[in-house]
Amino acid sequence: LYALSATLGEGVGLVFSPAKVIFAGIGVLLLAAKDVSGSQEALSNLFERVENFFKRLETYTEVPPTAAMTDIIVKIMVEVLGVLALATKEIKQGSAKKYLKKLAGRTDIEDALGRLDKLTHDEALMATAQILKLAHNVDNKVTSVDDKVKVVIEDGREAKVAAKEAKVAAKEAKLIMQQTANTVDQVKRSQLHQDLRRWLSPPDPSINHNIARGAHHTGTASWFFQGTIFNNWKSSASLLWVHGKPGSGKSILCSTIVQDIESICKAGLAFMAYFYFDFRDTAKQNRRNLLPSLLIQFAECSDPCCDVLSRIYSEHGSGTRQPSDEVLIQCLKDMILIPDQLPKYIVVDALDECSNTSGMPTPREQVLDLVKDLVGLSFPNLHICVTSRPEIDIRSALEPITSLHVSLHDQSGQKEDIIQYVSSVVQSDTKMRRWRQEDKNLVVETLSERADGM
Repeated sequence: LYALSATLGEGVGLVFSPAKVIFAGIGVLLLAAKDVSGSQEALSNLFERVENFFKRLETYTEVPPTAAMTDIIVKIMVEVLGVLALATKEIKQGSAKKYLKKLAGRTDIEDALGRLDKLTHDEALMATAQILKLAHNVDNKVTSVDDKVKVVIEDGREAKVAAKEAKVAAKEAKLIMQQTANTVDQVKRSQLHQDLRRWLSPPDPSINHNIARGAHHTGTASWFFQGTIFNNWKSSASLLWVHGKPGSGKSILCSTIVQDIESICKAGLAFMAYFYFDFRDTAKQNRRNLLPSLLIQFAECSDPCCDVLSRIYSEHGSGTRQPSDEVLIQCLKDMILIPDQLPKYIVVDALDECSNTSGMPTPREQVLDLVKDLVGLSFPNLHICVTSRPEIDIRSALEPITSLHVSLHDQSGQKEDIIQYVSSVVQSDTKMRRWRQEDKNLVVETLSERADGM
């Protein structure tokens, strides 16, 4: 007990200020009692109470009590101090026997011990109440934590939904931005196409093309498109020369070739530019008319080709100066060389209608030189088709550079097309419908023979 009082004295005194005085009194009592024989047995009851109080007091130093509990503890300390003072006085004045007698007969000590017992009882009740309060607080805190966890979980779910919605919104915003950017690019590209067309002012080949398409008779020329020559030309880089007499249907066949290639271009598998020379239109009779038309068509169907022509446009004062034929030819070659791996088709009709009477070289010779130059470069993706009359200068220029040529005059399929066409006219004419069938057959036979491939 002496060791316990010495250990607790300083520590408890920091928490309960009256404690230092009590522990000092305990020390005095113990020192006085050790010299009195048998004092340990006489003092056992008192010391047992004090020892129990010490143990409880040690707990209170670790778990701070409430204000009410602190008040009770202080009162207990005061009573303990009073009892210790009386006991110490008696021990010093006499023997243990005398001490016990007086201790048992002293009403002041009995009263003090009674008050000490009552305070100890109050302490126990207060401790119980404090424990219940702490338990209640813990339960409330656990409930609060549980509620907070539920809120966090719910917030997490809402956050997850919000994040998902934000992700969708971000994708939609990105899509809208991309669509807006694409629209802006399309507007800029369209404006550039207009500027380039205004700069080069190419003649419109679609006028001749539509006229030729209007003269096409359904079902004709199937022999040509099912033949090996045409399909070899479509599948490999080469020059195809289609020639025939005037009126043999070269322009009509050319328009059908353009129509066939257009189906490939619409599928995004090729690019094409075409041109119709026309002796009735001075804007369609020379190389200077041909080149701008080809370049504009390629530029309008291919962004990389447009970029090539746009560079030339910028180099010429953004359209304030006209380029030379040499610049235009090189521009065409650069377009063909674009590494997109897609075939490029150039279809030119009625080369014979290009003037051959003036200039050195003549306009026709310039066009023929351009064709020979392009074929000679052996572009792996370039397909050129030229139709014309079989005139000597054209034949001498084209025959050496191609093995793919078709003479409409010599084709049996062409003759069958003529018979089919004449027969359809005879059968559809209101006056001829009343004729006898043998008369109709005679007309078809005679006209087909005299047509001579025309």
